[in-house]
Amino acid sequence: MNIEIRDAKKEDVEIVAWTVLTALDMETDEMKKFIDSCSDESTMYSWKNSIVALVDGVAVGSLIAYDGRRYQQLRHRTWDSLWDDMDKDYLNKVEAEARDGEFYLDSMAIRPKYRGMGIGRMLIEYAIEKGKRLGCAYSSLLVDKDKPKLEAYYQTMGFERFGEMEFFGHDYYRMRYVK
Repeated sequence: MNIEIRDAKKEDVEIVAWTVLTALDMETDEMKKFIDSCSDESTMYSWKNSIVALVDGVAVGSLIAYDGRRYQQLRHRTWDSLWDDMDKDYLNKVEAEARDGEFYLDSMAIRPKYRGMGIGRMLIEYAIEKGKRLGCAYSSLLVDKDKPKLEAYYQTMGFERFGEMEFFGHDYYRMRYVK
C-alpha cells in the first residue's frame, strides 16, 4: 500500500467537498453545492487551500488549511456561495475562527475504510510544514469541547490549548502547534 500526501489539484474537488460535508456533519445531498464552492479558488474550501491523501492513487481524505490573513476575505465569499440565505449581520458578528499570523487547519476527514492508518497525522504534519513555508508564525485549529479524545489526539501531535471560543453557538478550544 502506497500513501501519498500532496497539495490538491482541481480534479480533487470531490474529495475536498466530501471532507467539508463530513467535517460539518452535513448530508451528502448538499454535494453539488459544495463541489461548486470547492471549485471556486476564492473560497475557504477551495481545492487550492487543500491537501489530499491518496492510497494507491485513490483520494481517501483531505485537509483544508489556509493563511489566517486571508480568512475574512475567504469567509465572506464562502458563506455567500454556500449559505446565501444566512443573515449577513449575524455572520459579521461571528468571531473569526482563524487569525492573522497563523496557518489555520480548518477541516479534515478520512474515508472510514482508511481511518486508523496514520493518514490524518500525515495530513496534519504536511499542513504544519506548509504553514511554515508560507511564513505563518504557527499552525492552529479548533477542537470541540465535547470531544476530549480528539483533543488528546491533537495534543500527542504537539498542539496545546491557547484559548476558547464560541462558533455558531458551539464551544471550542483553540489549539496551537507548539513543537
